[in-house]
Amino acid sequence: MERRMIKKIRKKDTKGLDYIIETYNKKVYLLVYKIIGNFGKEEVEECVSDVFYKVWENIEEFDEKKGNFSTFIFIKAKYLALDYKRRLEKKELSKVDLQENLTTKESTEHIILDKENSEEIINIIKNFKEPDKTYFYHRYFMYYKIDEIAEKFKTSRASVENRLYRCRIIIKEFLEGRSNYEG
Repeated sequence: MERRMIKKIRKKDTKGLDYIIETYNKKVYLLVYKIIGNFGKEEVEECVSDVFYKVWENIEEFDEKKGNFSTFIFIKAKYLALDYKRRLEKKELSKVDLQENLTTKESTEHIILDKENSEEIINIIKNFKEPDKTYFYHRYFMYYKIDEIAEKFKTSRASVENRLYRCRIIIKEFLEGRSNYEG
């Protein structure tokens, strides 16, 4: 059923969009709420709408060989919600900036560096081997508990923890400039 709906979305048939909204709306809402819920219900609802719009507009980015469709949607939701959070925090910070006379240059540099690091980190994560990549997405993008991941993939908690630890080390080394991880 899902593959049929993906094909419909690729053909810009709104039935496909209706299906993914009906299927994933609650989970996407919860994920977005965890990230920006403190900014208000309206912001969460706007972000959720934008998630489905982004999935609709960027369906060609989805590659069945690289992962499943739900992961694709949740990653879109996570990063869009984080973008919203940055924008909303920036609005709040701009008020503080005026009060503390912070320069726009410093704020802009921080945003640019943060965005560059985010894109590079996403590429590192995409190159993780399985099941590391799947565990990492479930833990840090979909906020599963370690026990839930272990149960879902029929493995031990220690195995999940070890794999996540190695993934974090790779990212930490990249951020410290000690690694040119390529997968």
